[in-house]
Amino acid sequence: MYTTLRMYVRWQSRKRTTPASGGQGKRPGRHDAHIYTRPRSLEHDVHWAAIVVENVRVGGKPTQRHLAYLGSISESAIAMLAQRCWFWDRVKQRLDRLANRISPDQRQQIESAIATKVPCPTNSEYNRCVRVREALLGRR
Repeated sequence: MYTTLRMYVRWQSRKRTTPASGGQGKRPGRHDAHIYTRPRSLEHDVHWAAIVVENVRVGGKPTQRHLAYLGSISESAIAMLAQRCWFWDRVKQRLDRLANRISPDQRQQIESAIATKVPCPTNSEYNRCVRVREALLGRR
């Protein structure tokens, strides 16, 4: 028997093995030469994945149940508007698919938790990003 306790976003991280968006990074040192840093930085580039989980009790013991993978983005890509727009498009699509399993309040909490790590673009930023994409694709 399942008893739902709490739903939240769990962030999983891993170091990038190749340079991420925005140009080539530097190899930080000999001991971890297969890991690349963020462009123009000596810090490692980290890939973040957002996953919705809920705490449940199974047989009286607490455990996490995976509900949905929402999306992923690297730290170097967070600084790029187009990458943030793409990330949020995917997150909102996946949250729409969860509409029958989560309440509007829970969705708002999930979105605000994600926005602490990946800022959500404003409407004007999003529209500017769409205009640039359409111009690059020759649709306007």
